[in-house]
Amino acid sequence: MVDLFDTRLKPDRERMEYWLDTVCRQILPVEIDPRHDASPRAAMICANFGDVGMRKVIGGDHIYGRSEHDVKRGDPETLQVGMPMRGSSILVQDGREAMLQGGDLVLYDSARPFSLVMEERFDWYVFLVPKAKIARSDVVLSTITARRLDSRSGLPAVVSHFLRDVAAHADELADTPAAESLGNTGADLVMTLVSASLGRTRLPDDPDGFLREQVVVFMDRRHADARLDPAAIAAAACVSVRRLHSAFEGSGTTVMDTLRDIRMRAIRRDLQDRRLAPIAIAQIAASHGVPNATVFGRLFRATFGCSPREFRTSALSATYDS
Repeated sequence: MVDLFDTRLKPDRERMEYWLDTVCRQILPVEIDPRHDASPRAAMICANFGDVGMRKVIGGDHIYGRSEHDVKRGDPETLQVGMPMRGSSILVQDGREAMLQGGDLVLYDSARPFSLVMEERFDWYVFLVPKAKIARSDVVLSTITARRLDSRSGLPAVVSHFLRDVAAHADELADTPAAESLGNTGADLVMTLVSASLGRTRLPDDPDGFLREQVVVFMDRRHADARLDPAAIAAAACVSVRRLHSAFEGSGTTVMDTLRDIRMRAIRRDLQDRRLAPIAIAQIAASHGVPNATVFGRLFRATFGCSPREFRTSALSATYDS
């Protein structure tokens, strides 16, 4: 299904609040500085191709800011693929600035703060690709965000042309059996682009960081196994348990804390999914490697500040209200 959100359908005094709510719900939580445009003429066309979201966004010279607070409000765990069609803009993330024009392509990560300054009226495509499909850790992705890619040549052109063609035919394709396959193909192309960008980007000479990256990818794929422990993780990485633990020293977390966070984020994601509403919370937790309901409840509250049931009720209520 293709949805249209258009501020021109609202009274002037309600437009800014409506636009902010649309961006937060359909892309990710942000704050918007309207500058002089407090009653914006803005619109968003939304379609989903399996797990991959397409958003065509048209708006004014606003500033979109995502802070640490906004990240805590909600992280869809997506790699955003921004493709400006019209208008100058500046994307800032991970200590870099990308000066963008129509025809460029840029990647940015939902897990960390960013700011996007629209210097004039703009027309963008934004594709929301689940990071689980990219199979790269946030540490590695942080080396390629906010880098301008010219989508008029090379691999960026191939990726951009495919995604734009899918978006152009969203009305015909979004509700067909081919939609999920098209989304997966798009995600595969973005993963290829990420791999190629990493090849051109010099990564830090950090063997501990490289090992952590491999371990995080492995744990993300295998976190549903409740028996997963440091010995099994070390064996999969072909290192000793001592070497595994030493790689996490100084990183601000431990091996098992990282695994716990992966599991909690996966469970939180499922609790927000209305398609899974009939499934018991304990069953969802067990499917992500936390079979003990008491332990799970304590971990979830410690991580997110509320009980799993409170979180699910609030998240599904917001979903149905939208």
